[in-house]
Amino acid sequence: MKIPKGAVAAAEWQALAQGSVVHVRTGEARFAVTGKGALLCLQGLVTCDLAKAPDGSRTFGALLTNKGMIVTPLWIARRDDGHFTVEAPAAAADAVREVFGRSLPPRLCRWEDLTTATTGLGVYGPKAGAGAGAFPGALPAVARGARGLDGDLSADAAALFVAGLVAAGARPASDALLDSCRILAGIPSLGAEIDDKTLPQEVRGDELGAISYTKGCYLGQETVARVHFRGHPNRRLALLVLDGEPDGAPAEASREGKAVGRLTSAVWSDELDAWVGQAVIRREVEDGATLRVAGTEAVVRVDRWLREP
Repeated sequence: MKIPKGAVAAAEWQALAQGSVVHVRTGEARFAVTGKGALLCLQGLVTCDLAKAPDGSRTFGALLTNKGMIVTPLWIARRDDGHFTVEAPAAAADAVREVFGRSLPPRLCRWEDLTTATTGLGVYGPKAGAGAGAFPGALPAVARGARGLDGDLSADAAALFVAGLVAAGARPASDALLDSCRILAGIPSLGAEIDDKTLPQEVRGDELGAISYTKGCYLGQETVARVHFRGHPNRRLALLVLDGEPDGAPAEASREGKAVGRLTSAVWSDELDAWVGQAVIRREVEDGATLRVAGTEAVVRVDRWLREP
């Protein structure tokens, strides 16, 4: 994906940096997992360690195939009652439903699709907590590229909540703002950095706290553990600083005429006064290397992102 220059208004960035923005998350599926065995059952499915997540916290993780490839990234809220809300990109909703229906035993836990009954919301910025009292169940955001609160409300309550925050001075946030934050923070997206052949370690799963190597077995765990303990992933996520506007994304990244990866997302950075992008590249491509990408040259930045996750 390529976010057009100017797609995010300067006033949005200013509100995110100095005040607060409120974002209605579209393109998302949400599920509740409840019951006495909810923790045990989810632990056997996802990459992150939910047992170490206290009540009232959110965790970033993933659902994998049995061969260790990413099906979808997940944002998992452990509520104060010990039950869970699981959020995934809408493109993966059917896959999540299939896995939950097949793998979650009704005698231990129950799952419910909340997608149409609720609206996902985020409030970000240094003043995000000012309206938290009207945002029941909201928890600190993780892996968004913006600090603040995430949660969900019924459709009617969400509309009233958003209107109230805007009346109090918050600014509505565009999808482009949150997509830009994600790219600048090095957070992978399904369909861009993540495809059906992506291992979690290739897209910063370790750095983003999405993988546990100590909690025991889970779906795809054998491959994840083998990569960690016996080797390393052959690819990694890096930031590219481009010397011109890319023709688009995805696009092949090459060095000396040899393909070494692909540009997966691109956005304009005011901080660097340049186009930048996420790229999945070969591990041997070093920090500072120059690549040819999408009709322009690009310099590789390894582990030097422009926003906190």
